[in-house]
Amino acid sequence: MHDVHPLITATTLISADGLIIDKHTGEIHGHDSKPSVFSGVINYQRELGKCRSVDDFQDHLSHFDRRTLPPHELHPLHEQVDYAHGLWRRTGVDCRITIPQLRLLEKLHDLVLYRNVIFMTQAGLAKSLGTAESNLMKKLKVLMDANMLRVSTSRSDNIRKGEIKLSLNPRLVFRGHDKAQGHYIQEWYRPVGSLHTETGAGEHLAIAA
Repeated sequence: MHDVHPLITATTLISADGLIIDKHTGEIHGHDSKPSVFSGVINYQRELGKCRSVDDFQDHLSHFDRRTLPPHELHPLHEQVDYAHGLWRRTGVDCRITIPQLRLLEKLHDLVLYRNVIFMTQAGLAKSLGTAESNLMKKLKVLMDANMLRVSTSRSDNIRKGEIKLSLNPRLVFRGHDKAQGHYIQEWYRPVGSLHTETGAGEHLAIAA
């Protein structure tokens, strides 16, 4: 019985360091002057958590098609606002999201390209929010104090000078799939100790705690 060899096609051969090689068996079939498939710089995707500038973030986004993400709509945010209001009415504990907070969250929602993160220049963000750059941090403080927003700059973190990173509470604003959102919510509340493990009212009160 004759040995059966796999059919060699053009798709099974690659050029590596001037040699034509069967990528399945490693057999050398000849020489080639084409550039090696191993030459050049490999473009790895930077982790989202390691992005430190607008350029880093854009590089991260370039590795996938955001059209595959679910629609980025405002109704999940409004549902959380309604739930917090209803919880206040039922329990008497004030965990409401105020109108100024909501309006700012809506503006930031429109700036989110992926997950719950925004990378912008500070001047660009101030312009988008309709405020002076010198007043930017004061404007954001209404959300920061309520644990709805975390801000990183060159002063507080390793962010490029003149730029800013915003991380929004993923319960309120998130651009991605439900499974990823659940993971982000768990991580968001991890630094505050046992709050993220509470059930019922305590869990939702942590939004504005």
